[in-house]
Amino acid sequence: MKSKMEFWRKSVKPFVVVLGLGVILLADNPVWANIVDRVVATVNGAIITLSTVQERVAVLKQQMQASGNSPQMGERKMIEETLNSIIDEKLQIQEAKRANLVVDEDAVRSALDEILSKNNITFEQMKEMLQSEGRSLERYKDHIRNQILTSKVVQFHMGKSGKVSDRQIKKYYFQHQKDFWESKKPFVRHILFIVDEDASEQVKATKREQADRVLKQVRSGADFSELAKNYSEDVSASSGGEVGWLNKGHLVPEFEKVAFRLKPGEVSGIVESRYGFHIIKVDKVSPGKAESLDKVKVKIEQILSFEARQKKYKSWMDDLKKNSMIQITLFKDVDAKENPKQNLEIEPAPTQDEFWEEASSVKSKRAVKSVDSNRKNFQVMERKLAFIKKLRIHHKISDKEYHARKRRLLDQL
Repeated sequence: MKSKMEFWRKSVKPFVVVLGLGVILLADNPVWANIVDRVVATVNGAIITLSTVQERVAVLKQQMQASGNSPQMGERKMIEETLNSIIDEKLQIQEAKRANLVVDEDAVRSALDEILSKNNITFEQMKEMLQSEGRSLERYKDHIRNQILTSKVVQFHMGKSGKVSDRQIKKYYFQHQKDFWESKKPFVRHILFIVDEDASEQVKATKREQADRVLKQVRSGADFSELAKNYSEDVSASSGGEVGWLNKGHLVPEFEKVAFRLKPGEVSGIVESRYGFHIIKVDKVSPGKAESLDKVKVKIEQILSFEARQKKYKSWMDDLKKNSMIQITLFKDVDAKENPKQNLEIEPAPTQDEFWEEASSVKSKRAVKSVDSNRKNFQVMERKLAFIKKLRIHHKISDKEYHARKRRLLDQL
């Protein structure tokens, strides 16, 4: 059976909000068990807990690690960006419900089937994984349903993007010609004397002598194409050693370095690569130039269409946020600690673990005036969340019972 981490990491891939602006998380496995859970943000009364943010960051890091990428932002920035993406998703789901958008069971089942197929596992294996994480199938299906719902509401509000006019395409083309520049390209021939990588020094010396003798004939005025046909051990020998127009990055560096330096009609010396010994000739050189408008028209149309959708998406999300009540308490006390009003000493920036510790211990003492009446409810909720998390840490209740109790508490808000 595949590892759990690989399963959850791959499971998130099929569900990406259009425009590539938000990845919806499926993972919900408990992490950082020593951190006390609490409410870190509210979106029109719907709460976001610290554990939700932690879990999302954990999966984001897993995805980066799996793809071989390192984070391009600091720990705090990653946490803040993650929280912002969760807030966006909350807003989108609330908007979908206002628009009476629904996701039927067939759509959820189809998505589940796709996940099973992509991960090459059975339905029973997936249920076992869920149970081992203390989660139910229904809860997992709710995650998938929300992902599909989020995608539907984005598409619903974005609609079809407007047609990009020829005038817009031409304007973009002339303003960004450097982006469509074709570098100079040499038309290349070569004569190759193949040397295996594990060949003895004697074999290498013999091949080198052969290459030297042929090079002397080239220097004496012999026809390069005929010499290639007679002596080259490459498949290009029958065509007179013709490699053709050479683009950078297509051949070994040793070959390209020399080929791009030669002028039309020039012949190189002996060039050694992992394939053996080359004699290179450049017949002609195509100077650098901008690609024609006709050649890049479709590419520009895609760029402009994407930019238009991004702009429309941002405008829509800005309007949603303007008309919503959003309260964020994550890092409030961290900021107060880093920027004390009456303390001129600069303290070291918190470490990754300190960020989470500060975020978990901060008390929601300052609430937005319009939601002041809900403050006590949130504080009571935080204490209850902390209590059941302690029970789980000390193995008084199972992970499954912890998630069930947590869900019941959140449903009370």
